[in-house]
Amino acid sequence: MLGMKSTARKVLVLLHSERYSAPGLTRRWLRNRMWINGGHHHMEMPLGTSTMPIHPPVKRGGPSLKERVQILQAEIQKYTSRKFRHSPFFAVDAPTKGDFHRLARRLCGKSVGLVLGGGGARGISQIGIIRAMEEAGIPIDVVGGTSIGAFIGGLYARHADVVPIFGLSKKFAGRMASVWRFALDLTYPSAAYTTGHEFNRGIYKTFGNTQIEDFWLEYYCNTTNISKSRAEFHTSGYAWRYIRASMSLAGLLPPLCDEGSMLLDGGYLDNLTVSHMKSLGADVIFAVDVGAVDDNTPQGYGDTLSGLWAFFNRWNPFSSIPNPPTLAEIQARLAYVSSVDALERAKTMEGCIYMRPPIDDYATLDFGKFDEIYRVGYDYGKAFIQQLRDKGALPLVEETEAKKALRRTMAPRRASI
Repeated sequence: MLGMKSTARKVLVLLHSERYSAPGLTRRWLRNRMWINGGHHHMEMPLGTSTMPIHPPVKRGGPSLKERVQILQAEIQKYTSRKFRHSPFFAVDAPTKGDFHRLARRLCGKSVGLVLGGGGARGISQIGIIRAMEEAGIPIDVVGGTSIGAFIGGLYARHADVVPIFGLSKKFAGRMASVWRFALDLTYPSAAYTTGHEFNRGIYKTFGNTQIEDFWLEYYCNTTNISKSRAEFHTSGYAWRYIRASMSLAGLLPPLCDEGSMLLDGGYLDNLTVSHMKSLGADVIFAVDVGAVDDNTPQGYGDTLSGLWAFFNRWNPFSSIPNPPTLAEIQARLAYVSSVDALERAKTMEGCIYMRPPIDDYATLDFGKFDEIYRVGYDYGKAFIQQLRDKGALPLVEETEAKKALRRTMAPRRASI
């Protein structure tokens, strides 16, 4: 491959005999293969002699490399056939969860992306929505997350199954709801109110030494680099570190140091990364927004403001004047100004299916209401998907001639595997 002068995409496909990827395995494959420019995919495929055609003689040591490549090409051809590409995309009985289907959609430019936004404990509802999507037969090929969405999305990308992420996320929520753990982690607030030790420990217990490259599904999370004043998207490295960085609220947790830079919550620049998911080639994007709703109460305290008056007004039950925002509230609103603009663009982006569960009554730190918030997300997800199906709004694989022509001009050359 190093000697070839082909400009085609080069994709690495790692075949596993079982649905498990050992931590650090993928990095060893990618280390000396700089020519890979189309990403990598983990796929489950039995590698024994039972997968071989009947006519070739059985060789000692199992099938050869050439024979395995022929098997892989035959499987991909099966799932990229005209019959598959012109069948309904979202059907309960459609075999859309297979790894070969996922690879075929990626090669054909038909990937389905899931973008999970940040919002603290409100993000627990995203687990219920993922379960509703699985039950509806909606495949998920690429996962992107911010803050709590990075945590939930990372769990799903690692396991590609909603069952294990329920218990792991519930255990993490229990740690977050513990007042004693928070109190024991308090420190002098020079950079943050806590040291971050307990928070780091909770995320590490969930992900361990797993690296993002080892996740079963393609995944990324975003952070805000306050050293270089830019957004960062992470697709490699230890998962717990970058997920922790993506969840680092300023003031509550200290920034995470990464190669000399300081990383904070990605929601400060973009809390719902639909634009980045679109740039990765996802054709259909399901975006779940669980952010807090801005308080638009009209203010009229005048051209000057006395802090003493604001303090007494806040505790006066008979006052009809709205409470002015505190210094912390003003800083929080300033931090999310650019994120709000990105959210509005995401709602109107072509191919984006925007979802907003009814979680406005829950606070950012209501992790103790795990089961309740999860049920709200699951019920909303089922009703929302059923509503789309009744309206015929769920996309199909079949395309119009205009969209086909556009895809032919914009699509990269066929991949070499």
